[in-house]
Amino acid sequence: MLLVALVIARVAGVTWSAIGRTRGDFYATLPGAHVETLNPTLWNSADLTASWGYHQSTYLHGPTQYLTLYPLSYLDSFAQIAAVLLPAYLGVLMLAFWLMWLAATRLGADRSLLVPMFASTFLFFPLLQAYLQREFEVVLTALFAGALLLMLHDRRGLAAAVLAYAAFFKYIPLMFSGYLVLRRWWKAVAVFVAVAVAILAVSEWRFGVSNFFNNNVPGHAGQVFVLWGFGFGVDQTGHLYGTGFCEGWTDLESTLANLRHGLCTLAASSGWINPPLIYLSICVMVAIVYLWTHARLERMSLADESERRRRALELSIVITICSCFFFAHYYYLIALVIPLNVLLTLYWIDRRPIALAWWTIAYVLLGAFVIPQGVLGRLTGTIFWEVYMWQSWFWYGEVLLVGLLMFEYARLTRLKAVNFPA
Repeated sequence: MLLVALVIARVAGVTWSAIGRTRGDFYATLPGAHVETLNPTLWNSADLTASWGYHQSTYLHGPTQYLTLYPLSYLDSFAQIAAVLLPAYLGVLMLAFWLMWLAATRLGADRSLLVPMFASTFLFFPLLQAYLQREFEVVLTALFAGALLLMLHDRRGLAAAVLAYAAFFKYIPLMFSGYLVLRRWWKAVAVFVAVAVAILAVSEWRFGVSNFFNNNVPGHAGQVFVLWGFGFGVDQTGHLYGTGFCEGWTDLESTLANLRHGLCTLAASSGWINPPLIYLSICVMVAIVYLWTHARLERMSLADESERRRRALELSIVITICSCFFFAHYYYLIALVIPLNVLLTLYWIDRRPIALAWWTIAYVLLGAFVIPQGVLGRLTGTIFWEVYMWQSWFWYGEVLLVGLLMFEYARLTRLKAVNFPA
């Protein structure tokens, strides 16, 4: 009861703060080119003048965002949009939690896990930050949670449709189609392609697909292919900036929280660190372990319980790679609440206290502000956010989470529930 009360108080505090703090990346993507003719009042709204998309005939996120939130285009200001989204997104987060809980019960959890999972979900600071800023990643997390539950119920076609819809918010989640191909679920692949084609067709009709590429988003996406060579320079104001692999990194940046930028932050203060080499080494190790485990599991006949665990871990791995290995602000890590809850479920069911201890470390490193920043500041006498970002604590959490997921995935080949076919 005390833990539930603390969670409710934390969420209530964030909700109260969110009333007056509405601007984030979502704000910067508005209003969208279609609003110019659909609703000139919103197009010219005075509270959107600071948005990157203000009076720009472009779309700074993928079609999914603008299709999902299309009705908001009829509102007359961002203040109205923010007021509508705050309670709506709280409902979406409750839905996401409920879907994750149903997935946990499908994996074998009992009611003793309900309160711990409730706390792990709603005390996770990337989730609270995304909610406070009205970021569309709130919706994506609910979609991923729904896809996970559908996978566990062997509704692969519907899961593929949900993943395809989610994929068109950004480029990187198209990796989900690769996962479906690797599993050789050809009907699910066909559904994914069909939904993708339908989204593109509707987007061309309503928005014009070319308007999603006439901006800096493709450049950000292309940066993920710069995998070697890095350096640092000093601009005219004396601030440090990165080049090559570290392009986009600056010493003024305090929100980027992916493996690449974490490595560049560490390299800026420790000259012996080679970010591309470490990053590629992690990628190679993950690929080897994943493909080796996948190949072994494909030759086995898995019991239903083990197959459900396999699907939960595989989807969690893909979500984690999409969230951590590419361009990501801190609130993007909201999606990591799904793999964290999957691991929590497995450790809880199997009664593995050592694994739970490692999970706790990863959770604290990723969602460091279980205690509000103001309280931490008064206790430590520092601006805790700056310490957290400039020492790249999130980087260690991401690496630990990836390691835990890969270990659990490889462990599936040793479970007694796995039987070789006669």
